[in-house]
Amino acid sequence: MNLIHQSKKPVHTEKQRQSSRLYRIPTSLVCRLLSLGLIFTLLAQMLPASHASADNWTAAVSGIESIYDGVTSLESIIQLENQQTQTLRKQNNSRLQSVNAKIKEMDQSKLSSLKAAAEQTEKKYASLFAEYAELGKQAAAARKQKNAKTAELISLKRNKMKPEVTSARTEIKQKKAALTQARKDTAVRKKTVKDAIAPVQTVKKQITAENKTIAAYKKSRSTARKSYRAAVKRGDAISAAAHLAVVYNKLGAIHASQQKIYSWEQQITTIIRGAESRL
Repeated sequence: MNLIHQSKKPVHTEKQRQSSRLYRIPTSLVCRLLSLGLIFTLLAQMLPASHASADNWTAAVSGIESIYDGVTSLESIIQLENQQTQTLRKQNNSRLQSVNAKIKEMDQSKLSSLKAAAEQTEKKYASLFAEYAELGKQAAAARKQKNAKTAELISLKRNKMKPEVTSARTEIKQKKAALTQARKDTAVRKKTVKDAIAPVQTVKKQITAENKTIAAYKKSRSTARKSYRAAVKRGDAISAAAHLAVVYNKLGAIHASQQKIYSWEQQITTIIRGAESRL
C-alpha cells in the first residue's frame, strides 16, 4: 500500500503543490484505518487474550496487516511534513533575521551624514565663537576696572562680529534640527516595521506549545509500540492489534499537529512579507 505516490500528475506539478501545502491523507483511507483501530481497541477491551477465539485471533492478524501499512505510510508522510516545515522555518528565520538587520540599519547613512554635517558646522565656527566669547570677557573685565575706553573699543569689535555669530548659530541650529527630525522620522519608520513583525513571536509561541504536544504524542506512541512488540512476542494478536491501533492514532495526532505548525509557519511568512513591504 502506498499512500504517498497516488497522483499521476507530472512531477514538477506535484513539487509545486508540496511547496505550498502539506501532504493530505485520502479521507476514505483515514476512515477505514481509524475504523480498524477502533474495532481492535474494542476487541482488546471485550476479549481477554486468554479467551480469544481462533476466529478473533485470525481477524486480528488480518487487521494488523492493514493497520501496519497505515502506520508505515503515516510515518513516511510525517517525515515529509517535517522536512517541509523545517525548510519553510529556515526560510522564515533567514528572512526575519534580514528584516531585523534592515530595521537596525534603517537610514543609517542619512543619519550619519546629517550628524557629520552638524558636527562639521560646529567645528567650522568654533574659532569664531571662541573669539566672540573672549571679547565678551575682556569687555566685562574692562568695565569692572572702570576702563570705559577699552571696554567700548572691545565692544565695538565684538558687536561687529555679532551678525556673523548669529548667522553661524542659526546654521548650526538648523543642522541639528534636521538631524533631530530625521531621527524622529526614522524612529517612526522603525516602529511601523517592528509593529508589523511583532505577531511573529505570538505565532512562534503557538508552535512551541504544539511541539510540546507532539512530544507527548510521541511518548505515548513509543509506549504503545513497545506494548505491541511485547504482544507479538507473546503471540497475542488481539492485544497487538489494539496497541498498533494506538500507535496509528498517535501518528494521526502528530500528523494533525504538524499540519497546524506548517500552517503557522505559513502565517509567519505572510507576516514577514508584510513587514518587508514597509521597509
